[in-house]
Amino acid sequence: MSKLIYWIQNARAYALPQSVLPALVAVFMAVGNQNFSIGLSIVAVLGVMLAHLSVNLFDDYFDYQFHSEDVREQTVAEGHRARIAKSPYLTSGEVTTRELFIVASLFGLAALLLGCIVFVTRGLTPLYIALAAGFLGFFYSGKPIRFCYHGLGELVTGLIFGPLLMIGVHYSACGTLNTGIYVVSIAVGLWVVNILYTHSIMDATADHKVGKKTLSEVLKIRPLQLTASAVFNFTPYIILLISLINGSLHPVFATIFLILPLSITLFYLICQFCYHPEREYARKWWYGPIEHWDVISENHLEWFAIRWFLARNILQFASIIFIICSLLF
Repeated sequence: MSKLIYWIQNARAYALPQSVLPALVAVFMAVGNQNFSIGLSIVAVLGVMLAHLSVNLFDDYFDYQFHSEDVREQTVAEGHRARIAKSPYLTSGEVTTRELFIVASLFGLAALLLGCIVFVTRGLTPLYIALAAGFLGFFYSGKPIRFCYHGLGELVTGLIFGPLLMIGVHYSACGTLNTGIYVVSIAVGLWVVNILYTHSIMDATADHKVGKKTLSEVLKIRPLQLTASAVFNFTPYIILLISLINGSLHPVFATIFLILPLSITLFYLICQFCYHPEREYARKWWYGPIEHWDVISENHLEWFAIRWFLARNILQFASIIFIICSLLF
């Protein structure tokens, strides 16, 4: 059991809310359907969790092969702000790349076995969705495609954790789809993109040196980079507002605008980082949870954590609101 926990932690379990919460939104939006199955819902959510852990480990595996950690260390030594020690369990020599590949494959196989239960019951639709998501997830950083090295990583991840994940889980849960799940999944997908894009803006120098071409690197100039940040932060609200007006969503979903101040704050902090990266900003209680703040402060990563966790918390709060709204009508 301790070994399993060790690998779950290495797989960045702290990022699981990015997949679990959208999956739960999809499940709760399916509740009330005549063919709703709580059993298949649980199986689908567990499968999503295992697939997410597998993809994270494969990402570490492929990144380590390209010596990205050495580049990050050098980048910091040159005076640039960048995160280091993305996968300390590898750089410390605790495990080998062979062990990492095996464990990542086992997590993926476990997800596939759970998926088979859904496929037998619901047919080929969830299978096609799972195969598409698996393909995109593996080749996020895997050869020969390596989406994240060609400016497509953020968009691919948003597609996986938004529309593909939520539509797949929703169909697994009830066997049908509706306009509401499409709308919400697109909004969630954009907020997922926002998490990675926020990350890529702050890690731009290190990513550039290791040869990873993120979306921020593709856009290059600050005005375009900030325009993209605005799109990912605010387009979901526009999509949801249109859906509320045309009746695709119940009026109770208007409560999503309660988190708009968080998106405005994040965009402001990203603007400040682009033009004044040396400026420090205090953590506010209403930013939401930021785990291990003492460790973050010890490593002088407050500049990164405040922005990244704020982007993550927007997704988490939105998902919780969507779940509550689904239960209210």
